[in-house]
Amino acid sequence: MKNLNDVFNSVDEAINNVRKNPGFEDMLNKTKQYAKKSAEAIEISRKKIELLDAKTKLSKAYEKFGKQQFAIYDGEEANEQELEATANEIIILKGQVEYLDQEIAAFKEELASQFETKMGKKDEDVVVGDDNIEVVEVDGE
Repeated sequence: MKNLNDVFNSVDEAINNVRKNPGFEDMLNKTKQYAKKSAEAIEISRKKIELLDAKTKLSKAYEKFGKQQFAIYDGEEANEQELEATANEIIILKGQVEYLDQEIAAFKEELASQFETKMGKKDEDVVVGDDNIEVVEVDGE
């Protein structure tokens, strides 16, 4: 069995060898980019869920307001404070829905501009030179 120091030294040596490899840095950078894209996708999904929640609440507030108005039309006595509170709730929720719609649209535009910027750049992931090509003759069958 190896000495514990020998194990640590071999692990350190392996890590240093990987760090010396320029492909490792590229892989690390690409991993960071994909993590950022995933975080952006999660953020936009969260905003969409928040928007759906606000729209649901707005729909319920409209329904409640409609019931209160119909009660007045039907001759029932209505609570003016409750009617006003429902109207204020609708105004607030409409503002929230508009804000979230604009925020999602701006986020999508930002992502689209980043994509267009990246697509405008020359992608240098794969480079093949003539010196890497080897011609090998194969015996026919």
